[in-house]
Amino acid sequence: MSINPVKSIRQSLARRICFGFLAFVLVGFLVVLGYIFTHSRRMVLQEAYQHGEFALGHTAQRVKGYLNEVEDATHNMKWVVLSHMQPDSLLAYSRRVVEINPNVNSCSITTEPDYFPEYGRYFSAYSVRQGDSIVTVREGEYEYFEKVWYKTPRDAGQPVWVDPFDDFNEGTLSSEEVIASYCVPLYDEQDRFIGVLSTDISLPRLSRTISAMRPYPNSYSFLLGKEGHYFVHPDTTRLVKNTIFTDVDPNERPDLIALGHEMMDGHSGIMNIDVDGQIYVVFYQPLQQAGWSLALVCMEDDVLAGYNHLQYIILPLIFLGLLVLAYYCIRTVKRFVEPVNQLASQASHIADGHFDERMPLSNHNDVVGRLQNNFAAMQQSLDEHVGHLNKVNKEAEKRNLELKEASEQATEADRQKTAFLREMLHQIRTPLNIILGFLQVMRDNQLEMSQEERSHLTATMLQNANSINRMVNMLVVASHLNNQMSIELKDKVNCCELARECATFFNQLQPVSTQLVVDTQVPADLCIKTHREYLIKSLNELLLNAKKFSPDGPVTLRVKAGARKVMFQVEDRGPGIPEEAQGIIFNKFTKLDSFSDGLGLGLTLTQQCARLLNGSVYLDTSYKMGACFVMEIPLDKS
Repeated sequence: MSINPVKSIRQSLARRICFGFLAFVLVGFLVVLGYIFTHSRRMVLQEAYQHGEFALGHTAQRVKGYLNEVEDATHNMKWVVLSHMQPDSLLAYSRRVVEINPNVNSCSITTEPDYFPEYGRYFSAYSVRQGDSIVTVREGEYEYFEKVWYKTPRDAGQPVWVDPFDDFNEGTLSSEEVIASYCVPLYDEQDRFIGVLSTDISLPRLSRTISAMRPYPNSYSFLLGKEGHYFVHPDTTRLVKNTIFTDVDPNERPDLIALGHEMMDGHSGIMNIDVDGQIYVVFYQPLQQAGWSLALVCMEDDVLAGYNHLQYIILPLIFLGLLVLAYYCIRTVKRFVEPVNQLASQASHIADGHFDERMPLSNHNDVVGRLQNNFAAMQQSLDEHVGHLNKVNKEAEKRNLELKEASEQATEADRQKTAFLREMLHQIRTPLNIILGFLQVMRDNQLEMSQEERSHLTATMLQNANSINRMVNMLVVASHLNNQMSIELKDKVNCCELARECATFFNQLQPVSTQLVVDTQVPADLCIKTHREYLIKSLNELLLNAKKFSPDGPVTLRVKAGARKVMFQVEDRGPGIPEEAQGIIFNKFTKLDSFSDGLGLGLTLTQQCARLLNGSVYLDTSYKMGACFVMEIPLDKS
């Protein structure tokens, strides 16, 4: 009996899944393989370009290192030269630059005409490295003032790199090699130009450093100057005299013309050029400090060598991928049905209300795996929803508690406001009634009253008027301080004079019999930088408070100085502050004795003033003979 393969596949779920999965994955594998091939080609090109850029950057850093070494040596010697502008010293300094800097080929210190009258119009100290020795001479007389290495820094008024040049001068010592110079103009104390300090590097030495860069077998490097001249090139016939544009037809070689302009404009990048039918990849980068540009030229075949070998990797990769695909397909089909039973069992467990027991996630991306993961997500959502409801209930309870506390605070604030208004009216009405009564007495009995009685009534009315004025001022200050975040601390206040001024205020208060003891334990000239008005207001409030609760005295104002602060202590012999009230005495409208004068704002205003003065005020609980308030102000010794 023959077996129909198509019918067998249709009747078997596993076979249907296997063949369908293989067909789908095979297409996907080919797409991925094509992507890998394309991506690999791009990666090979990127790696090759990065290799070339790294080699160019490394060489550029070495060249910049040579240039920086020359610049540092020149600038370090410049200040010494300007401090010792004598002929013998200049000869010694030019030699010293060449001695301590192995990358320096020669150094010259050249002055303006007739700078040293005894030497005539010309003076140039010159040292040059010749083999293992250094020769130092006063150069022969020639018109060096028009040389590029002299007039360029003179005209520019700042240090410059001069493009490489032949330093041969008839009748004087010269370098045998083409050199590039770093030239620094010299100015005297009156800012007059007096000469040039020029430090030279050998172009052949620089060429050897650059030519050593060969990241690929057929690569080479070249260096262009500011005007496009070749300073380094494998073809020595092009050096110095020829530019990158010499003998180049713009119509036939537009790529080379574009490369030249890119390099001369100080740009960096990668460009392909065609040389006799061979494609070259050029990496170029500017040397900003000298205005030159460095380039690395590589054959495209060398750059793409890795890509050309890529095809030998593709065939084994395809074969290995097919083996892995077949194995993965078999394993997938074999284990495909297993999650179904697990899903059914877990779904039944969830139906019983066990939301908090998490269902494991499936690693399969098929329908069953997604279904299992969806069930797990649903279970997690239900668990999070229940948790969210519990959290909402707790937050609601917390909000209700907060609303209750806010309501109680609002009630208390309203009570305090009513009590404050009542107290303020009482405090103002009492002295006002006294003033009105005494005025009526003086009006009705003016002729019968003696001068002493009139003086007594006037003094009493003045005292009560001052009491009203103080309360009104306190309310104004309280309103002002509530909206003020900072003040300018620019008053220089003498601590001893401040204590005496506060004593004068104290002695004017009633009763005048209360004694004030001023104890200044600081130098007579000790001053602090603060806000004088606010500091005096604060100390006067503390003194007034002490006199109010210590009518029999004495009251002590003690001034001490610490390492970083000045302390003003106000001590009285009154009843003191009960321990249970020590935490609220600085609150607004707080009065420990409801029958005493005042609005309960004195200590509050003192604390706010201390904050604005970058200080603090507190109750010294160690003082047991009454009450002692300490105000600390930062000590500015400047």
